[in-house]
Amino acid sequence: MESGSNRVEEEQLIQEWFTLVNKKNALIRRQDHLQLLQEEQDLERRFELLNRELRAMMSVEEWQKTTAQQHREQLLLQELISLVNKRDELVRDMDAKERGALEEDARLERGLEQRRRKFSRKEKCVLQ
Repeated sequence: MESGSNRVEEEQLIQEWFTLVNKKNALIRRQDHLQLLQEEQDLERRFELLNRELRAMMSVEEWQKTTAQQHREQLLLQELISLVNKRDELVRDMDAKERGALEEDARLERGLEQRRRKFSRKEKCVLQ
């Protein structure tokens, strides 16, 4: 009888462990997500600053611009394109991580559910 009690306790601990692992993974994913949001926000701020500077430069007639101003305008355009590409990459990365997290959660939940069913069948078959 004692071994049956130990098995029940062991199964409860395993299920609790699965739950804790799932919570830990959720916290890590949340931290990653917040970090990606911070990076995205930084890119958006940088984009706004560069965009403002570019608008100011574009308000000057082309014939009035020095070579240095024209060069700076080209650099700003390139930097803006680069920022847009980085932001797109971040968004794709967030989406991929979210899909992976959902798949992992589902896999862990299936594993836990299988253990519960397996254990409940074994529990019903115990001789007394």
